Amino acid sequence: MKKADLSALEKALAHLPVDLKQHLAHQLLGQINAQSHTLLEAARSHRRCPRCGYEHVVKWGRSSGLQRYRCQSLTCHKTFNAVTGTSLARLHHRNKWFDYLRCMRDSLTLRVSAVRVGIDLKTAFRWRHRFLTASANANANALSGIVEVDETFFAESCKGKRNITHRSSRKRGGQSNRKHKADKIPVLIARDRNGNISDLVDPALNKPTVHAFLTPIINPDSILCSDGHSWYKTFSREHGIAHHRLVTLDNQRVIGKEYHIQNVNSYMSRLKGWMARFHGVGTAYLPSYLAWRRLFERAQPSEEAWLRIAIGANQQPMPT
Repeated sequence: MKKADLSALEKALAHLPVDLKQHLAHQLLGQINAQSHTLLEAARSHRRCPRCGYEHVVKWGRSSGLQRYRCQSLTCHKTFNAVTGTSLARLHHRNKWFDYLRCMRDSLTLRVSAVRVGIDLKTAFRWRHRFLTASANANANALSGIVEVDETFFAESCKGKRNITHRSSRKRGGQSNRKHKADKIPVLIARDRNGNISDLVDPALNKPTVHAFLTPIINPDSILCSDGHSWYKTFSREHGIAHHRLVTLDNQRVIGKEYHIQNVNSYMSRLKGWMARFHGVGTAYLPSYLAWRRLFERAQPSEEAWLRIAIGANQQPMPT
């Protein structure tokens, strides 16, 4: 809708009596609920029991606007709906999900999001990490072509912890001691020229963890570009992958005009700038925020697309 048409509609609504406004608000709320329910149902068109994986299920009434199903396995007979077994299970107020996802699309803080949507701060925190669960789990993105890899560091944050015994506390977003590496959490980021990104958060980053992280995601026909760290040299040699080392101490930042790590470094700069608005991210939740930023790197998802991403989480049968 054009901005002029929207302004005209708002002016027309302003002159309506209160009872008619309430009726229209009720109708719109019902349509929002129906839209979210339709998306949830369509996102999991292939029905199988999320607990045992049995494919023979039957409809079993409706509850809270969603179709329920019953597993026909002789050993299960559990009922479920479209969100059972996903990160969105047992979340209420579905009519507010789109508003909240719009806040996440705009990268708003928890307090601002809670006020804008009309929910409790604790609910806003829980929703944020529930909606990011699927994206955080889908981190093993395949990389091909020219792959750039480098490490960056984030200050360790113990947000939410009442007692910190291994160091003195800091104010929110305060700078860590640059001389103490123990205050830094290393994050390894791999990015190819197509914009695909994978990252690894590991306080004890070392050669075995780096090799285990890179092995399943880098195509053997790729060309790896890295800094001078020996981890990448040994990895490339063991897997027969072409490798170019950029040693900054020798002022060697580009090889042959195309082999460099400037793209991944540029992404790290955007990541750090985006993270600054949250005044320090708790280390325990750092993978979720990295997943959040990855969603923006190629194409900013709509609220509907984000809901489909979230509902695709945890498709495997749940433990009994």
